[in-house]
Amino acid sequence: MSKTVGHNPKTIQNVFVLLLLSIFACLSTFLVTMGAQAYRTSVERADRNNSTRIMTAVVRSAVWAEDGGEVGIETFDDLGMTVLSIMNEYDGERYYKRIYCMDGKLYECFQGDDQEFDPEYGEDLCDLKSFEPSIDGQMLTVRLTAPDGAESVIHTYLRAGGAD
Repeated sequence: MSKTVGHNPKTIQNVFVLLLLSIFACLSTFLVTMGAQAYRTSVERADRNNSTRIMTAVVRSAVWAEDGGEVGIETFDDLGMTVLSIMNEYDGERYYKRIYCMDGKLYECFQGDDQEFDPEYGEDLCDLKSFEPSIDGQMLTVRLTAPDGAESVIHTYLRAGGAD
């Protein structure tokens, strides 16, 4: 009987199949990892864009909804805050809608003229780091800073309000 010296063709075939399967597994794992990272990045970017859009939309819509009133800036030194104030008259009584930032949140407070402003009565609208309103003639400018440090500036022309 004679023995053949060399490799068994089945062994080479099995090693080749095993090598292909391991390459496929490594590349599949790499592809899933890259896809997950891309998804995480896009979700974070969408969340950041949504929070910026929400904080600017809240301020714009609040001003537009009350544009018929007298718009002004109030400074409460004892509280250390600057407030965007919109005064309207309903049935002969004066009411103030105030928008301000306190404790990392944007607040809106609606009170009558007979009540002293207390920021604790406000309703929180969204997270916000800073809120800096200013009025130049009929142009309202509000600088907003999101919790992540992103800044936005809103310019709104007051059509009917009494800002001057």
